[in-house]
Amino acid sequence: SEQNGFGIDGFRYDHDAITNPEIQALLAKHGLEDDCPLPTDSNARKILWKYCLSVAGTSWHAASLLMGGSADEDERDVVIHWGGGRHHSHSDKAGGFCYVNDVVLAIHRLLHSRADGVDDGMFAGIPDNQTSSSLGDK
Repeated sequence: SEQNGFGIDGFRYDHDAITNPEIQALLAKHGLEDDCPLPTDSNARKILWKYCLSVAGTSWHAASLLMGGSADEDERDVVIHWGGGRHHSHSDKAGGFCYVNDVVLAIHRLLHSRADGVDDGMFAGIPDNQTSSSLGDK
């Protein structure tokens, strides 16, 4: 049950398991230590998950609005996501107090819309090597 911990890559994670060296290595692999700890409380993990979904989803939606949104939404010239900008995390792990890299998700959304007519001028301040390297696996 959730009260007894939860599984991560085949390990059980609960209050007693955090001293297990194998689990510590696994958490370190995913950046879930130091400044980005994985909560041991199940309610806190649910809140963290909802937070990550909200930050990532809002950045994705903001990029979509810049491209014209959906059929029932007008294109926006400016979109501000006050809770966004969590850019220190990596593609495969958390880092720098950031559990999700929503900036790269928004850039990814915009880059994949170029075929739909997004102007290259939108990326005038971002060198090509920066966007491609931040969208890479590591």
